[in-house]
Amino acid sequence: MPGAAPLRLTRIDEIAVIGGGSVLDAEFVRRLDEFCETLDDEARVLVLNPEPSIWQGFHGEIEPGDPFRAIAELAQPTIAVLTDDVRGGGLELALCADVRVAGSVASIGFDPLADGFPRAGGLQRLTRAIGRSRATQLVMLERELDAHTALDWALVNDVHDDPFEAAMQFAASIAARGPIAARYAKDAIRHGLDMPLAQALHYETELTILLQDTADRAEGVEAFVNKREPQFSGR
Repeated sequence: MPGAAPLRLTRIDEIAVIGGGSVLDAEFVRRLDEFCETLDDEARVLVLNPEPSIWQGFHGEIEPGDPFRAIAELAQPTIAVLTDDVRGGGLELALCADVRVAGSVASIGFDPLADGFPRAGGLQRLTRAIGRSRATQLVMLERELDAHTALDWALVNDVHDDPFEAAMQFAASIAARGPIAARYAKDAIRHGLDMPLAQALHYETELTILLQDTADRAEGVEAFVNKREPQFSGR
């Protein structure tokens, strides 16, 4: 689309921020993939803060499947800033983030099924986020949730008059923690959900063992003993 704002990747200390973009189309997906692939370990958390129009849904044809896999599978914790209303493909993108912060006046929902079936994994991620009953209610009844109801349903994690400010506060808190531990925790949650409980517990134990041999774990213990703030290096 002519005049579309470009997607941008910036850094604020250890926080990466993806901003800009005004059209949720194939080019947006391509650029988002590129940014996720090039994000280095110095970035401890990613904040997804595109223009509000991105959350309104797809423009043009998008190949059905999992176009937002890169953001969903990113090693770093991710936070989506839902400044305004969220619809259709915009909701499918938001569901790929680990944390979602909504503006206080936002509303969230899928388009009526008659206008198009979700095509980017939205139904599966929605069900995993809020459970089968509420996912069915939202989709089948074509219901739209206000921000505070979405918070009550655990579809978003926080509601704030300035969602970007709140998201950056969350990001700063995550960035101050051990980055390896944060990534392992995300990994255990994401993969463990799809495993039988016994397998998930074994997987979590394996990650815990790996963490024991890191410099960050030793730094955390030493900082606790000496009653000082830890200085994590990501090693």
